[in-house]
Amino acid sequence: MFKCDPMRPPLRLYALLTVLLTGAAMAAPTAVKVHTGDTLFKIATRHGMTVAKLRALNGLKGDTIRVGQTLRLKGAAAPPRAQRPTVHTVRSGDTLSIIAGRYAVSVGALKSANSLRGTTIHAGQRLRVPKGGSAPVVVRRPTTEVRVIYSFIRMGVRDTADSLARKYHTTPDALRRLNGLSSRKHMVPGMKLLVAQRVPVPIPPRATGRALTFKQLTPLNIPVQLVRVDLRHRDVLVAPVLPHAGLVFGLGARVGQLAQRSGARALINGSYFHPQTFAPAGDIVMQGRMLTWGRIPMALAITPDNRATIRASTTPLLRRPLDTTWRGMETVIATGPRIVTGGRVHTNYSQAFRDPALFGRAARSAVGLSSNRDLVMVSTRARLTTTEMGKVMTRLGVREALLLDGGSSAGLAWNGRAVLDSVRKVSYGIGVFTGYTGRRYAR
Repeated sequence: MFKCDPMRPPLRLYALLTVLLTGAAMAAPTAVKVHTGDTLFKIATRHGMTVAKLRALNGLKGDTIRVGQTLRLKGAAAPPRAQRPTVHTVRSGDTLSIIAGRYAVSVGALKSANSLRGTTIHAGQRLRVPKGGSAPVVVRRPTTEVRVIYSFIRMGVRDTADSLARKYHTTPDALRRLNGLSSRKHMVPGMKLLVAQRVPVPIPPRATGRALTFKQLTPLNIPVQLVRVDLRHRDVLVAPVLPHAGLVFGLGARVGQLAQRSGARALINGSYFHPQTFAPAGDIVMQGRMLTWGRIPMALAITPDNRATIRASTTPLLRRPLDTTWRGMETVIATGPRIVTGGRVHTNYSQAFRDPALFGRAARSAVGLSSNRDLVMVSTRARLTTTEMGKVMTRLGVREALLLDGGSSAGLAWNGRAVLDSVRKVSYGIGVFTGYTGRRYAR
């Protein structure tokens, strides 16, 4: 049997005191200070409440808190913090409509909040944005635009002037005028007609330099004449340049003559051709119309909104000419062989190129792309192999490149005059025109 010390409280009293003291120590705090690493979720979980309640108690709208901040854990919900009125400082180019759209308010509400009678505002002016438009709306820059593109179609058996006019959002008379047909001239199945369509196309990146530049460089110690074309400029047109109004077999012209007659700012000789008839050996599309077709598979192809690519035709040779060949392209020049692919020299040539003389040393011309908006035209009198010309093109930063005709056909002109004139007449040239505001075509 235990004896109690009169100077010490009994065990039961100890237990009672322990419970009382522990309860007092564990009583829920009414506030908490934010420490490093704390979040609303951590604090709410630690104190057995929801994040929403913790926000309401402290009048918070978001989850942002700062170290040292005191948060209430008990009591009535705090009133929401008063927001400062949003003020917009007018910048050059702003209009009431633009500002209203940015803040998702109406023009009328914006005028009323600032006691404006009209719509005139000036740069530097401070405008109060009415309630409901305190957060600016992110205005996304459009990625496409609508352009008028002209195409040639073939009239079907069931087509009529009225049905075609409805399809292309025009009138029968306007369709006749576009095609130079009198009102008495009937449109019949099988007839090829020019039509205009409104087509969405990618907005080109902003041009940062001149549309054309000409330089004489010596990559790998080889003297070359180089023209760079910035296809971001909307008024640049790259097109085949013919010796006459159309392809006339048996007639050709030198590079200098083609440049002088056409008015092209820059011009380089084209691809291979028959030495007697001057018939091109590959596909040529000019203003959306296929002029010739051949067995050369690869081509420089350019859309009417100036996106360039080097690729093969998707239509087999035996099925040509079909209206589906090079669909969507305005300019196509089939040439080769392909000497650069993905920024590396390419030596696996197509079986279309069988002439051993093609791979020997000769003066060279080539066309390439460093991006789908950056076209490069290069010509040199240096006698190079196809592989050496590929190395020159890669040194110039070209990612994809095709060889053009070489030897006595190689030549390049700048501002209407030959820098390197071709020794012989050629079938056609590749011309670059600036300031072009005429129609743009697509197949």
